[in-house]
Parts: sequence; C-alpha cells; structure tokens
Amino acid sequence: MWRLVIVALLALCLTGFGRTPPDTLVIGARTGIIVDFDPARIYEVFTAFVAEQFYDQLVDFEKGNFKKIEPGLAESWEVSEDGLTWTFYIRKGVKFHSGNELTADDVVYSLRRSLALNFHPIWILAQYVPDPEMIKKVDDYTVSITTTEPVAELTIASVLAFQGICSIVDSKLVKAHATPDDPWANEWLKEHDAGSGPFKLMKWVREEIIVLERFDNYWEGPAKVKRVIIKDIPDPSAQKLALDKGDIDIAWDLLPEQVDMYRNVEGFKVVETPAWGITYVAMNAGKPPFDNELVRDAIRWAIDYDAIIYGIMKGAAIPGQTFIPKGMFGHLPETPYYKDVERAKELLAAAGYPEGFEVELLTTDRPDRVAIATQIQADLAEIGVKVMIRQMVGAQFYELYRAQKHTFLVAGWGADYADPDALAKPFAHCCTTGPDAKVRQLAWRNMYVDCDTTLLVEEAARELNSAKREKMYFEIQRRVLDKGPFAILYYPLRQVVMRDVVAGFNLAHMEYFTELWEVYKTG
Repeated sequence: MWRLVIVALLALCLTGFGRTPPDTLVIGARTGIIVDFDPARIYEVFTAFVAEQFYDQLVDFEKGNFKKIEPGLAESWEVSEDGLTWTFYIRKGVKFHSGNELTADDVVYSLRRSLALNFHPIWILAQYVPDPEMIKKVDDYTVSITTTEPVAELTIASVLAFQGICSIVDSKLVKAHATPDDPWANEWLKEHDAGSGPFKLMKWVREEIIVLERFDNYWEGPAKVKRVIIKDIPDPSAQKLALDKGDIDIAWDLLPEQVDMYRNVEGFKVVETPAWGITYVAMNAGKPPFDNELVRDAIRWAIDYDAIIYGIMKGAAIPGQTFIPKGMFGHLPETPYYKDVERAKELLAAAGYPEGFEVELLTTDRPDRVAIATQIQADLAEIGVKVMIRQMVGAQFYELYRAQKHTFLVAGWGADYADPDALAKPFAHCCTTGPDAKVRQLAWRNMYVDCDTTLLVEEAARELNSAKREKMYFEIQRRVLDKGPFAILYYPLRQVVMRDVVAGFNLAHMEYFTELWEVYKTG
C-alpha cells in the first residue's frame, strides 16, 4: 500500500500540481554531486546531509552550538587517565530500520568496515585510529576506542560524529548482502540504507529524486513529517520558479541575488548561517616575489575586502580574516586588514619592489571566483602590481595547486570535521616542504615553513584543557594572519529560502549536521 502512496505523491510533486502535501517536506536541490550512500565513501557535503537523515553516530552536537557535545548512540563516555582510550556506553533498545537491535557489535563492525574499505574520507578517523584492533567490544553495550596519541574530547567527538565513515550500520543486514567479491557489501550500500536514523531511504533515482520515509520506531521519537522528497533541480532559476509555484517547500541552492528577492516577502522565509568555509588568496612563499614576507603583507593591505563581500558576494558572506571561522571553537575574531594603498606601496618598496611586479593569478572558472580575481587584479594595479588572470577548470587548477606549481591563486576551503584541528592542520602545519611532510595541505602547497607553529598545531590537538587549547589556536591564527601565505577574504553564508509553512528548521554551520527530524509544516 505504501508504494502506491509514494507513487501518487511523486506524481503530484513532479507535475507541480497544487501545494505540497502537509505531511511531506519537499526540497529542491542539486543532487548530481551524490556519488553513492555507502557511509564509508560519503564525503560530499550534500550527500552527508541526506545521509544524516537515516544514519546515526555515537555522539552529536547541541543545535547551533558546535562547542557542546551531546550524546548520540552513546549515552555517555569516559577517557582513561593517559588520554588514549575512550570508552563509549551504547544506549539500549535502539532499533535499526530492519528491526534489529543496535549493539556494540554494530559499532565495532561499522568503524572497522570503514578502515578496511579505506576510501578517501577514512583519513579523518585513521589519523587518530589507524588500526582496526584499536576499536574493541567490551561487552554488548560498551565499546573502547584507543588513539595513537592523547586527543581532546572535542576532537574525538568531531571525528566520531562525522556522517560518513563513522555512521553506524546494521552489521547483520550488511553481512546478509555481502558476496565473496564484495565482502563489505559496498555495492548494496551504495543505494540502500542500513541505518537507525529518523528516516528510511526508500528511493533514489540518480539526478532525479530521493524519497525518505519516517521511521516510527526511532529512538528519539518519530519525525514530525511522514516523508521527505528531494527533487533534483540543478538550475537556481528553476528552483526559484518551483518555490514560487509551491511545488517545493525549500529551495536549497538559490544565488545570493535570488535570496535577496525573498527578504521580508510575505509567504517566505530566508534562513542563513555562517558556513564553515573560507575563501582566500594564496601566495606561494617558495617563489619570488612571495618568498618575501613584506610582499605578502602588502597584498593583504591592498585588497578591497568590502568590495568583494558586499559587491561580488552581495552580502552572502561575512568578514573574516582568520582560518577558524565564526561559530567554531577557537575562532579568533580579528580583522586587521583593510584597503590601504599607501601602506601597501610602502611595504612593496621596503621589500625591493618600488615599481611593483607582474604575476599570474590562477582561478577556477566559477563565476564568483573569476569576479574575485578581477577585483584583486584592479586592487593590485593601484600599487603597481600587474596581474594576469588565468582561468581553468577545477581539475586542472587543483592539479597545479597540489603540485606547488602556482605562484598566486584564489580558492576556497572547508572544515572536514567540527574541530579547529581540521583547519589548523591545512593552514598552519607547515614545517616540512619535501616528500616527508606530515600534512601536505594548504600551507605545504604554498611552501610555507614555520616549524614552531607546526609544533604548536600538534600540541593543540593533544591538549585536553579546553581553555589552554583555545589560547593555542588564538596564537596559531595570529601567526598565520601576520606572516602566513594567505589573505583570507571572507566566510561564506549558507542560505536557503523556504515557504513560511515550514517550521522547526535549523541550518547548521556544517550543512551536513542539518537535521530534518524536528521539521514540520503548519499548513
């Protein structure tokens, strides 16, 4: 019977006839980025957001506060005196969608499975827990996880709350779909759900539609809507039209200028929150002229940040010049740089470039990045620096960037997990530039070397005292802000528009922590 109901609803939503049903939340979004739904592979933000609705993790965060850890499948936990072994006590009575009870066996199986499959996202867990034998069952409702070094509580919680590799799957169900050629049932899990979350994955037609059905036996209580339908509408204009007609309740991917059209408009609500992303300019500190610290500082003083934030981004961004964004533990709210042409010229002259220089600025072909590059080109022309913009597709751009073959570029970055360590390592772990580099991310790509700061990054990850740890991250950010190879331009705002009948919706700083469990419709 339920299949007939879903078919009827799909027909209703796809034809655009009338309003969406009151017990169904319909979202218009770009779904083409979804590769599959196997938790061991999930890495894309939107995929993780969808998976959040049908998978659970050991721990969670308080809504709107990523500094406050909350119980998830684990109702409590403790750490050993040496800070190496975490013991998690699994809540009893949790049911998977199959009806099987969730126990310690499922937790151990899920985490070991992710390590065994070794897909790209596994580094988030493996950096602290590389060996499957470090994850052990103590009894039916207790699991111990040992780390290679002491790890702060927020760090281990951020890793274990990740919606991909650390989601807990129904081990009995997954094993039932394993084959000799596919012992971890990767093929089956690509399109099926083995979770315990508030919704069940009922249907996924690639680049067409996703249907989630309420799981009435969810351990926190049933969701407030019976189903969620996510329609693939890749074009923002088409999303806007569908929202205006009432064919969808939420438009997920409108452009900033489209979002502005709905502000203070009856019948609609704009929801926005600072996203944990960073848009920045990078200067290769291993190549002239950016091997000179004064030149890097001159660039930071030459940029018109307001023109980028309020002109190009049309307010879909907020000021930010440090690499830990607003809302994350350890954020340093300092924005010392602004456009000061005379100061920038003085710094260039002191660096030995009184007449400026020529440089190539790389960018992807994304319209916003091209517009930012053009603004920077105009700004730097005022201090005698001639910028030649070179656009390229993303694959070519990142191939050059990862190989350190650039001099100057504009790019973006986001947090992989909800802890400052996820950003301190990319932006500030930079002691070694050769093949032995431990963290070969942004600082490494820009050939920036600061061994004292690298050691501080490692110490901050191990520091268990929250107040001391926060001060360490303040210091790391100040060092990179003053001497590093970056000019951080802004933090993007995450924006969605919805019809005013939607209530209970909270947009998380990290999009994939956005839950639909408490969302309902008033009409």
